[in-house]
Amino acid sequence: MLVLLKKRIFIVEDQAAVREGIGEILNREPDLAVCGDASDMNEALTGILQTNPDLVLADIQLGSSNGIELIHELRQLYPGLTIIAMTMFDPVRHERQARAMGADGFVVKQEGAESLLAAIRSTSMRNQSSVGLT
Repeated sequence: MLVLLKKRIFIVEDQAAVREGIGEILNREPDLAVCGDASDMNEALTGILQTNPDLVLADIQLGSSNGIELIHELRQLYPGLTIIAMTMFDPVRHERQARAMGADGFVVKQEGAESLLAAIRSTSMRNQSSVGLT
């Protein structure tokens, strides 16, 4: 019998409606499951430690903290963790910054659900040999 292991995803997004919408999209997919979420850097660091996700979706523009700093911190703490940065603003500059800090992938939120799912799957495939948190 083939058992499909779901990719466990932690969402970091300061806007509750966006965070919940992304969660609904991901949880509808047979190979993906949201294991936690946070609205800022401190909540994210605590939640990621507690949930041990395979992948983190991190918004660049967090209300009370900075997503670029979060990506840098996560890369230092968990070198094998897959990180995808998300933004709605200035994608060229933000993608460059996010990748410089260690993001494995990047998605522009306005591109919609299919783009988000494609980014998650393609980035996960590239990092498939990595184990979540080390």
